Amino acid sequence: MTSFSKQQLLKYLGTLRGRGIMTIGDDQLNSCMISYEIDGYLERQIYSANGQIKGSMVHLARAFDAGAARIFLSLGRSVEVVLADPKCSSAAEIMVQGRLPL
Repeated sequence: MTSFSKQQLLKYLGTLRGRGIMTIGDDQLNSCMISYEIDGYLERQIYSANGQIKGSMVHLARAFDAGAARIFLSLGRSVEVVLADPKCSSAAEIMVQGRLPL
């Protein structure tokens, strides 16, 4: 029988939803409007966040190929993200690099 302590192992911190701008590298011309939904978690003092974005298939594929992108969220906040292969889709799974600004 497995025993779990009363302390929660994974704590849900919240979700950010909205529209923003995704840029690839330092190239402000290579940007597009996206919608995002990102969930934040805390597990044993380690923050993590992941979710999904929707936008231009071309820009999602470019961000995947580049290895990283920056999403400018509402209220001027931004996060660095790594995209999963969008596979010719207008949606992609993302993993946030660093802490999600909740």
